[in-house]
Amino acid sequence: MLPPTRTVLFGMALGAAGVMTAVSAAPSATAAPRETTTAAPGATAAPTATAAAASPGDTSPLSGVSFKLKPSPVSPAALAELDQMAANPARGMKRQDGLAPAAADAKRKFTWKKSCPSGAQSAIKALDAKVTLAGWCFATSEDAGTGSDQNKKQWIPQGIAYSKTSQLNGIALSWYHRVNKGGKWVTDQGRITVGPSPKAYKAGAYDPVTLAVPTATASGKLVAKEVVPPQPPGGDASAQGTAESTQHNGGVALVGNYLYVAGTSEVRVFDVRRTYQVPTGKDILGVGSDGKFYAHNAKYVLFQTNKFTPENAGSCPAESKPPSATSKDLCFSTVFYDQTTSPGSLLVSEYKAKGGVTSSRPLRVARWSLNADGSLKTDASGKAVSQVVYKTNLLHVQGVAGYHSGTGDTIYYNTSSSAPAIFSDRDSDGKAPFKLVGTIGAESFAYEPVSSGGGRLWSVTEQPGKRMLYYTYRKDMQRSGMP
Repeated sequence: MLPPTRTVLFGMALGAAGVMTAVSAAPSATAAPRETTTAAPGATAAPTATAAAASPGDTSPLSGVSFKLKPSPVSPAALAELDQMAANPARGMKRQDGLAPAAADAKRKFTWKKSCPSGAQSAIKALDAKVTLAGWCFATSEDAGTGSDQNKKQWIPQGIAYSKTSQLNGIALSWYHRVNKGGKWVTDQGRITVGPSPKAYKAGAYDPVTLAVPTATASGKLVAKEVVPPQPPGGDASAQGTAESTQHNGGVALVGNYLYVAGTSEVRVFDVRRTYQVPTGKDILGVGSDGKFYAHNAKYVLFQTNKFTPENAGSCPAESKPPSATSKDLCFSTVFYDQTTSPGSLLVSEYKAKGGVTSSRPLRVARWSLNADGSLKTDASGKAVSQVVYKTNLLHVQGVAGYHSGTGDTIYYNTSSSAPAIFSDRDSDGKAPFKLVGTIGAESFAYEPVSSGGGRLWSVTEQPGKRMLYYTYRKDMQRSGMP
């Protein structure tokens, strides 16, 4: 889920400041990840079509509903100012062609699950006992100079993207940063972390990339904004004339040159060719007193180039409140790159808690088509129109994934609650959804195509002390016999 926008002048910098019982038997598998064999899940119960209609996770297209997204690109003037600033040697900025250099520089440590603290292992324990699972915990306080990504309450992981391209051959995670103000958490920063895909039984590495928005002011000055979704400004203005507001980054997907980040009421777009290597040593965003540009002590910064917001959907309501109509009030909690459709597409899902879903106001999962270069496909007016909108009755959906084959789609849901669970359903097949125990603090999904197990589904858990990066095999997340 994400916060408002903090603005920083480049010439002046800010300091850091109820789901039902399972309808199927869980598959059995060994704890060690397989590489070449395909394990089919165990037998499932055989519910009737009537029962399926009332089962948690039942999925079908929402007839007559579509959502149109309108673009709001970063101004050419702001990008030109950014280029001009980066060309100044005094700023210490070096433009990159993608995120691959940041991944190659990764220093923070992923640790294989068997050597992780017991708290971290507890997040994946139940699922690990049922399916083949590879997992890693994050850097701890013992890792010199990195802080504790494993335990820190201020930085929270949310989304995950998998890529095997020249822009990034590895994993990207989206995070939001929050601070305690007057007893309330306020989100004030956004970042991603990138690194090579870790290998089973081995350690891995990752490092942060700060997210920022370039903005040209009326006076011609270039302004850097923290990446947080739009909301009315809140908090006190700083001495530099900036203001803070609240919300946070959600799911993330990387397609070609474009990184998509869900932001509650919008999807932000970052062209990874706008990645810059910058000096480290100051926890500020902008130009320091020494004339160098800093990005919260990260070695790399990535700038936003566009964002898409619903043209016809109204605003995102509270998670405990249903939309005013099935075609209104769409929220953007998580985003998934579905490479099994032709062309490829983005799946976006909402997050709803108790009271936010009713029989006439379901949770929506929308699909938008992509162009060959990874950009959103738009019509003649420049708007992106959803290809299909699915409905389901689930609560606490943190992640979705899709798999297209033949004429149908299987949708996978990662849910978090007191009884976390993973659901999958072949849309409108008349069968009850498959259900499997989930992970504590479950978040988004990403798909890696491999020959075994129908491909891998990567995910991450968010709770401090219980954070794990992990993957399972897609066919372990569904009924036996499903494509």
